[in-house]
Amino acid sequence: MTTESQLSQTAVTPESNQRETSTSLSRQEYRNRQILLNKVRNYWIKGVLETSLHGRTLIELGLEERPDAVVRPWGLAWESSMIDRRSHPLPPDTRLIDKFDEIGAGRTLLILGEPGSGKTTTLLELTKDLIERTKLDLTVPIPVVFNLSSWSIHQPTIADWLVQELHTKYQVSQEIGKEWVKEQQLLLLLDGLDEVSAKHRQACVEALNYFNQEYGQTEIVVCSRIKDYEALSTRLQFQAALYLQPLTLDQIHDYLTTVGSELAAISTALNTDVTLQELAKSPLMLNIMTLAYQDIFIEELPNRSLEERCEHLFNAYIERMFNRRVANSRYSQEQTKRWLIWLAQRMIQESQTIFLIERMQPSWLETKGQKSLYAITLGLIALFSAGIGSGLMVSLTLGLYLGLIAGLTLGFSSGIMAGLIFGLISNQINPIETLKWSWVKVRNSLILGIIVGLIVGLFFGLSSVLFYGLLVGWREGLIEGAIAAFRAGLSIALTFILLRGLAGSVIETSAVPNQGILRSTQYAIGLSLIAALGLAIGSWIVGIPILCGVILGLLLGLWGAGEASIKHATLRLILYCHGYIPWNYAHFLDYAIQLIFLQKVGGGYIFIHRLLLEHFARMTTEQMFSKDEG
Repeated sequence: MTTESQLSQTAVTPESNQRETSTSLSRQEYRNRQILLNKVRNYWIKGVLETSLHGRTLIELGLEERPDAVVRPWGLAWESSMIDRRSHPLPPDTRLIDKFDEIGAGRTLLILGEPGSGKTTTLLELTKDLIERTKLDLTVPIPVVFNLSSWSIHQPTIADWLVQELHTKYQVSQEIGKEWVKEQQLLLLLDGLDEVSAKHRQACVEALNYFNQEYGQTEIVVCSRIKDYEALSTRLQFQAALYLQPLTLDQIHDYLTTVGSELAAISTALNTDVTLQELAKSPLMLNIMTLAYQDIFIEELPNRSLEERCEHLFNAYIERMFNRRVANSRYSQEQTKRWLIWLAQRMIQESQTIFLIERMQPSWLETKGQKSLYAITLGLIALFSAGIGSGLMVSLTLGLYLGLIAGLTLGFSSGIMAGLIFGLISNQINPIETLKWSWVKVRNSLILGIIVGLIVGLFFGLSSVLFYGLLVGWREGLIEGAIAAFRAGLSIALTFILLRGLAGSVIETSAVPNQGILRSTQYAIGLSLIAALGLAIGSWIVGIPILCGVILGLLLGLWGAGEASIKHATLRLILYCHGYIPWNYAHFLDYAIQLIFLQKVGGGYIFIHRLLLEHFARMTTEQMFSKDEG
């Protein structure tokens, strides 16, 4: 029987071509590694590469070395000849994985290209080859795909950003993510340097260079549009750079010939139309042409500028995708366009390439009125839940009549306080996706917990002084108020700190749309029941009605782990009422996948290409801000 100690010396892969590899992996470390590899394979290879438009065009892209695009400080002493830094094409059929291997250990590579030239597809093909190697050798780094667009939101160090991306995109706990980054166990495949906001792009390159210096053994590949990269004054300190060459006219004609007679008009027009030739040199645009311009006459092709033709081509593609769908869809064409326009605009605004439903934030609200409505709604939810709960607890201890009066007073005051506290703790929606106990989070929550306890205790104390003072005298009221303040403040502070001491601990094996909120809701229910049970026992010990502890426990669990779910539901409701999103958002996004506008990446969604995302973001519709029926 294989023991844990034996596994730490030798791990065996479960593939058919198994072989033993000397490693230092424990059973759990091996499992964590395989889970992440499986996610990268399912998310990016099966979910994106194998369903991409580029995958429909079987054309080998030419590669060109661009040594002048990167800086190699260690080579400046001997790279004096300009010939050493000139661009030159690589032989036809050169495989990227072979060129990547030539660089050697600690490889760093920059991939440049025009918009729609196949940079992401090329990166994913490299990822696929690298994943195949991990099946036989557990010592090689784990290839993981990231998109740099999200870096510009907070501009952390690349190391911290990687840990956060592993957590949000791949459901890896921050503890494990930090270890992988620190031990340099990842091979970073970073797409979308050009998708970082322009004002932060320079800083991103500098952050990548700093990371490369600090983590010199970590192998990195970065993709970027060539014009956006060349506009920067700082260059990546990488070992090599490659440029994806545009398609040649021979490649274009050969491909159109294989497609069939449906594209005869395009093939004929390409002989004399220079603008159309330029457009077709992009693999993306050639693919879209094959879908949008089937069975059209040559006279129907617009005679416009390159930019106008690009817009016309995307519009024709969108219309063709709608026309090829079966009838009786739940969503009209107008609704679908409006919701995709809004989504594309928000994704660009928030520097997002992968859209996760659970990561929508209050900043997605358009106007001050909508943001005020969001805050007021949360306050009212806190007011009524805390007010009713407090009123019930006081009624149980003092009787129905007196409890009603006291409950209204105490419930209203505590409800207002709960609403204020709830709104001030955090405006961000942070789902709880995995749980473990964290003393670090407990320590970081001490001050906030004490403040919350003092404020709640003060309100309970003042309310008790007022009630008992009017009922039995001010002296007794002060005594009862002090006792109430101490008990309420201490219990609330302790429970608040304990509930916030929860953190992630494992790697989730699967991902579904809105998984973070679904998990948060499940944890909220579970923790509410646990808190209710614990406080019910405490109530029995001190001699107050057990139901008081149950009510308090349910409220604390609800506002602890359930905070993200409540905020998310409130945000979704406001967005729905203003016509920005449908009621069942995941169902609609899946419908957009059927239309070949989106692709699924794990539990998230991406537009099939950045150019289509930008096209939707530029579109406008008069009825975008009005809600349709049906």
